Amino acid sequence: MVMVPEADPDLTPPPLRDQLAWPFNTDAAVLGDRLERGAQTVVMLVDLTGLDWPAIAPLVPLITSMATEKDMVPVLVVDSADMVEVRRTGLPYDTLPDSAANAGLLDHASGQDWPAYIARCRQLLAAKWQPGAIVHLGAHADW
Repeated sequence: MVMVPEADPDLTPPPLRDQLAWPFNTDAAVLGDRLERGAQTVVMLVDLTGLDWPAIAPLVPLITSMATEKDMVPVLVVDSADMVEVRRTGLPYDTLPDSAANAGLLDHASGQDWPAYIARCRQLLAAKWQPGAIVHLGAHADW
């Protein structure tokens, strides 16, 4: 039997730590033991838009256990301007503009409106993180 080098798993180099860690740095605590296990980082976007911190706080343990069970890294997506408590969770996060506060913004001259803008922001956020899953726990599920 002739082995083609590309088909021989013993000759395939393991992924580099930077590749496994993407989109995080290799020293990011949120990665846990993924790099040691040689596991690729898979992101779980957790949509918390429309919620304020008192509504988000009790969800954090559920989010972390759900992500751990799926072997994913949770990334919180919020639309609140108050980021202090979100940052204290130690979890990665990203933001969207506050939909409720800006719902009435329309630009009739250009033909664009606020919902279209938010939809585009959500598309860009998904392209940025390339999630393996998107979980909706917030008030909006428009992904």
